[in-house]
Amino acid sequence: MTLSHILILAVIIPIAIQFWRIRGIAEYVVAYSKRYCERENLQFISLARTSTSFGVHKGKLDWKNTYALAFSSDGETEYTGVVRTIGKSVISVEMPVFRITH
Repeated sequence: MTLSHILILAVIIPIAIQFWRIRGIAEYVVAYSKRYCERENLQFISLARTSTSFGVHKGKLDWKNTYALAFSSDGETEYTGVVRTIGKSVISVEMPVFRITH
């Protein structure tokens, strides 16, 4: 194994680890969003990551993500909220005004 092979592995391995870290965070946020919608009597439609960067939370550097949460309150109208996370910590959930049906 040459030095160039070692350098390539030194670059690829951290990238792969971070890829899986971001995927794990995304899976957690999907589950969190589904539970949130269920608790609020909303229909979960989808979740899409809109931005990713680094951020600091409780003194730890981790991925800062923003997600668009699509949901419905009446089964007909789609609304989009925003979920912000740092790592697997949900920092905020911002929901627009939506119609409540009984």
